[in-house]
Amino acid sequence: MAKMYVYCFLLLLLRCSVALEDNYHDIIQNSYQTLKGYAQHVNQTVLLQDINAMNKALNVRNLIDNLQTFSDELDKLSELSDSVIIRNTTYANGFDVTSTLNQNTDINYLPTTAYASPEQSNTTLAKETPAVLVTTKSITTTVLPVTVSASKSPVTTSTTTPLPKVNALCLNHTQNILAGLFGGKQWAMQMLDALGKPPAGLLRGKFAWLGDYDECIGIEAEEFHGEYCLAKFYVASISNPLTKAKGMEIMVGICVPNTCSISDIKNLFNSVLPRISNNTVYSTGGDFKKPDQPIDFRASIAFIIIGVLVGLAIIATAYDVVIQQRSKPKKNSWDLSNGHATTYDSAGNGHVNNGYEGEKNGPISDLSGQEHKYQFKEPDRSMSVEEPSTTQYKPGFLGKLLLSFSVYTNGVKILSTNQGSGTLTAVNGIRFISMSWVILGHTYAFGLSSVGNIGTLYGALLKRKTFMAIGNAEVSVDTFFALSGTLLTYVVLNQLKKQKGKLNWFMFYFHRFWRLTPPYMLIMMVQICISKYLGSGPMWITNGFEKNYCKDTWWWNLLYINNFKTAGEECFGHAWYLANDMQFYIISPPILLALYHSKIAGTIVTLVIWLGTAAATGYTSVHKDLRVNPFSEGDYFDSYYQMPYCRIGPYLVGMYTGYILYTKKCKCKINKFVNITIWAVFAASALAVLYGIYDDINGDQLSTGVAALYNVLHKTVWGAAVCWVIFACATGNGGFVNTMLSWKGFVPLSRLTYCAYLIHPLVMYFYYTSRKQLLFWDDHEVIYEFFAHLGMAYAVAFVASLVFESPMMGLEKVVFRKDKKK
Repeated sequence: MAKMYVYCFLLLLLRCSVALEDNYHDIIQNSYQTLKGYAQHVNQTVLLQDINAMNKALNVRNLIDNLQTFSDELDKLSELSDSVIIRNTTYANGFDVTSTLNQNTDINYLPTTAYASPEQSNTTLAKETPAVLVTTKSITTTVLPVTVSASKSPVTTSTTTPLPKVNALCLNHTQNILAGLFGGKQWAMQMLDALGKPPAGLLRGKFAWLGDYDECIGIEAEEFHGEYCLAKFYVASISNPLTKAKGMEIMVGICVPNTCSISDIKNLFNSVLPRISNNTVYSTGGDFKKPDQPIDFRASIAFIIIGVLVGLAIIATAYDVVIQQRSKPKKNSWDLSNGHATTYDSAGNGHVNNGYEGEKNGPISDLSGQEHKYQFKEPDRSMSVEEPSTTQYKPGFLGKLLLSFSVYTNGVKILSTNQGSGTLTAVNGIRFISMSWVILGHTYAFGLSSVGNIGTLYGALLKRKTFMAIGNAEVSVDTFFALSGTLLTYVVLNQLKKQKGKLNWFMFYFHRFWRLTPPYMLIMMVQICISKYLGSGPMWITNGFEKNYCKDTWWWNLLYINNFKTAGEECFGHAWYLANDMQFYIISPPILLALYHSKIAGTIVTLVIWLGTAAATGYTSVHKDLRVNPFSEGDYFDSYYQMPYCRIGPYLVGMYTGYILYTKKCKCKINKFVNITIWAVFAASALAVLYGIYDDINGDQLSTGVAALYNVLHKTVWGAAVCWVIFACATGNGGFVNTMLSWKGFVPLSRLTYCAYLIHPLVMYFYYTSRKQLLFWDDHEVIYEFFAHLGMAYAVAFVASLVFESPMMGLEKVVFRKDKKK
């Protein structure tokens, strides 16, 4: 009886699974015979009278309408089925047939199975009390789910694959659903109503039928409550609209009793699915989507750490506002934050002169937020018009440590548009625009699994030439590599010059590690330990956004070697960039020292390393037969995309650009015609990199050799184009481009880029997986979602920077900065 509810659902599923089959009629007839045989063998005689009506009920609406028609007959069948579900004894021509389905035993590993053959078609089955005699006709062989013991009459038995294990309580409660439907129970109607049903647009890729999540989890029956399960079914008769491969997985939201497990659901479906679908549909599992989960130990630790940081921020802010800020003397109107006026170079280039020889407060940073400092001299204080009327309170060492957590002070620093001397101002705009580009690309990449019209949308997007700016957006990361190399070399060479070739190499490495690691590990902790508690829904990932909570891989991230893990094993996947950038930083001193001591030596070292990476990339591309786009199959990501020896090209170009800026002191006059020509050449090169793979993506694949050449050159060429923009803007040859990129509004956004990079996937995962229905994407929808993701990513990044990032920078300054009095 319990299986009748399953059959009702399977017939709905079959309606879709065979819709594209040429042998539709044959499958229907096969299902008819299977149901007919099933009815006879479990002694459901009365069902035979209406089997034709059941066949017609393949139509969804007819099935619901006809359920009541069968109610009287199925009530009688329920009484007969009780002899199977409850441990009773029945007799068949002298055979003692004992059911194994009872409250204590699952239906699993039955030693023997009885078959009814045509020769034995007149077998008489009788219930012990009352006696019901049934004579059956000749039918096809069908398995009886009972254990048979020997007796007088010779019925043929044989050993077969054990029946699946299904919890008896789950079976009984599943039976109650059907009984509730016949009885007109509201909760039973809701369970059927919450079931995911085949929608319109199957050919457009709507292969996730989510049903109604909220309705399901709100159901309360007499003996159980509703639990939402996103079940997965493999349908061999249809093709994947993306890969065109035969076979497709369909996800269907079903509402089941909370007494059932995933294995119960899977085994129950697979006990009948292959037979009624002509072996074209199988259950492959699923996942229960529970709205409330108990807080585990790792989450408790994470909440405690976050609570401590938030508590320190509250205490420090109160201390700062009540004591520190009130005691500060008033400043002149021109001196709002740093005690000096900010002016631009008279040449109008993108180079800031604050009266310092070096940077004091404004960080020069790449995406990773690397803050570079070098020696500075204090500005002339004789310009002060007004002496302070009160003595400023000077906190001690502990007070300074506490003030590092002040939201007030850190917020002022983040939102300030003042920049330190030596800052390449155009970098701020480049950094923010590149981060926006990354978020745009990930809007598509992370959202495609939540889109209902993916079957037609995906192909249409790839055929657009303009879409290559998104489809090939991976070069946006090469922009950050070029920025990082440029800034590192430009600042460190200035430090070496001022310190006569000496540098504290311990602090060189420690500062980098301390600057990146605390916010990185804290945000990763949130994603690993807390993310699963942030939301719920039919697409929500119940165990969090990281596989197996990164139990065996988190330390790879801590050591910045996670890019050597495969994509399937890697924790916090987008952090492959940080690993590469740190590895480039670690090996940079030999290049920096060579460039500082000798132009020829530095050029040779840089060129040799680039030739090495070109050779490694070319060999990998040919050996692995890699294509030129991230949509291709194979080892593109694991063997090429995140490998440092394939990605260092833009970083090396950036380092050499930083060296040129250092030697030119950001001053270089270029003939107007030559300047325009160079701009045109690099613009054309960048466009060729972006759009040159259009034909390859759309099926006209490049040869292995040409693909390898593209993989070797395109990232370096892109990095060179970015470095030209930096150089031109810094030396006064950028024109309106420099004006745009040097806009002061980009300064605070630029400071938030590191945290935005770390946290934007979490923001997107939350949005897409907490949805209750699939999206329907068009250009307007994606535009709205992109700006929403961009705004939310930077808003959350601001909070994360206040609590996670800025305090760590402040602690470093308090502990390691030495006061220099001149």
